[in-house]
Amino acid sequence: MTNMTNKPSKPIMLFDCKTSQSVIGQEKFLDSFKTILNHGGYAQGPETRELDEKLANFAGAKYCSTCGSGTDALTLALMAWDVKAGDAVFVSSFTFVASAEAPVLLGATPIFVDSDPNTYNMDPKDLQRAIDEVKKEGKLNLKAVIAVDIFGSPCDYDAINKIAHANGMKVLSDACQSFGSVYKGTKTGNVTEMTAISFYPTKPLGCYGDGGAVFSNTNEENELVKSCRVHGMSPEDHYDNVRLGMTGRMNTFQAAVLLLKLSVFEQELKDRYRVASRYDNELSNYFNKQQILDNCQSAYALYTINCEDRDELMAYLKENGIPCGAYYPRPVHTQTAYAQWNNRPLPVCEKLSKTVLSIPMTPYLDNEALDYIIETMNNFAAKKMNKAA
Repeated sequence: MTNMTNKPSKPIMLFDCKTSQSVIGQEKFLDSFKTILNHGGYAQGPETRELDEKLANFAGAKYCSTCGSGTDALTLALMAWDVKAGDAVFVSSFTFVASAEAPVLLGATPIFVDSDPNTYNMDPKDLQRAIDEVKKEGKLNLKAVIAVDIFGSPCDYDAINKIAHANGMKVLSDACQSFGSVYKGTKTGNVTEMTAISFYPTKPLGCYGDGGAVFSNTNEENELVKSCRVHGMSPEDHYDNVRLGMTGRMNTFQAAVLLLKLSVFEQELKDRYRVASRYDNELSNYFNKQQILDNCQSAYALYTINCEDRDELMAYLKENGIPCGAYYPRPVHTQTAYAQWNNRPLPVCEKLSKTVLSIPMTPYLDNEALDYIIETMNNFAAKKMNKAA
């Protein structure tokens, strides 16, 4: 297969973690860093407290507590709920491993749930089946559901919240890929009891290292998260650790980066929608696109298609200078460390792992690059369809 279009003048990137630096102005970053060097609050300094307020305001949540990573955010939220050995935590398997790693680190048992074939998110019907199975076995305490907004697209929270609450469980939104998304008029961070966010550089709002945050709407949960973030420290006596915790503070330099990047985040989201709209409208129907629920808006951490010829398409795109990635080629329940919990059939996510492909999605993709990507992919699709005819 050959592509007859001319390659863009600039290299195409799957992620773009750098261009916003020039948009904002590198000198602003350097000035912020100098401020931190002067005041000396390098861990959970004043910039992190300012960031907490601005993130909470953005999401419409009452509280936000920044932390060291998205994995920290997931773990801290579960710690605040006292998740422990003997508890069942229901979690998607078609996700990055951190979603399941957090409950396992606390001694809980992950119960893997299959995906919806169209949205790729947790299938509420299979969640109900998994709950019924655990209840019938009678060995574990139903504790929590971790619903992952895969690739930035919100889960079916109406259905998931209803099922979880009917069974005495809380829902943790794993929005590590979806900060900036909207679920039926409500922004990420305010859809479930608590929400975990990642600010890893490739996320829609990314810092220059690791970073995360926990959103909540009760003072009790927020105070528990803040205590667990510093070894379970008592707010009254810093040398009395009243519960088990961890080191999960945010680096102040990362908070400074996020404060600056937050200033252009709304525009970057609009540009992600612009890129996604072109893909939605112009890519061949040979490619099945991830379905976004009605009245919802994805943050488009990734734009992901479903193609039976995934591996061949991946090679073709790379030959033509278009980066792409298979996220995720192995569901968590099939990975070595999690094989002991591989005890339910999960056919949809296992198939998705063999057919999904993420293509370039950054707010800074220009029309020249988009024209080339779309035409190259459509050439592949046309040849495949002609061959099948």
